[in-house]
Amino acid sequence: MRILLKNKIVIGCVCLILAALLAFGLLPKLYNSQSATTEVVRLNQTVEYGTVIDESMLTLVEVGAYGLSDRVATSKADLIGKVAATTVYADENLLPERFMCLEDFEKEAVKQDANLEAGQVLITVSFPTVSSGIAGLLRGGDSVDVYEYAADELGQSVVNKALAGMTVYDVLNSKLISLADLDAEFEADETLNADDYDFVPAYVIFIANEQQAKTLIKLEREKSMHLTLQEAGDR
Repeated sequence: MRILLKNKIVIGCVCLILAALLAFGLLPKLYNSQSATTEVVRLNQTVEYGTVIDESMLTLVEVGAYGLSDRVATSKADLIGKVAATTVYADENLLPERFMCLEDFEKEAVKQDANLEAGQVLITVSFPTVSSGIAGLLRGGDSVDVYEYAADELGQSVVNKALAGMTVYDVLNSKLISLADLDAEFEADETLNADDYDFVPAYVIFIANEQQAKTLIKLEREKSMHLTLQEAGDR
């Protein structure tokens, strides 16, 4: 009986000590961590996909630090100049995956405009002559076959079809101005003089897969490329 009583006293003392540690040690730390605050960056307006973030859109807000992700933006500099990768709402915590740099956004926009599929790229090639680029007729959306001309073992010229059904994304003049943009200018103002504009195709941008891109690079380097128009796109 006496031993049992001693054990109860010991257990009671241990419980009191643990309670004291909890009350005066752990609980204050827990309460302090829950009541601690920090500043985070938030939008003061909802922005849509593609919006470039400037300082006027941002504000610093004091929030509770407990349970807050360490990935939440805490500096305006982290977001200024970034582009919204989706719709981002005012007063929500801002995470890095909701934004992208301007260069990545422009690349993504080009892919979307070109309707690129998985494995496709845009590749620009130059032409040695006006005729090799189908004079001034070629425009974005056209379908062309690509021919290679070379000399055989006897020194005779040989022409082979290297690629079929290649889609043209755009055609540029020597100043890298799209011929389609020049067409639009003339449609908007009939008083313009065509002699003042360069409609000579110097570069063609193709939609291609990796193997087609390699073939185009080879033909461009060898200056042995010629196009034939197979199907005109929407004009």
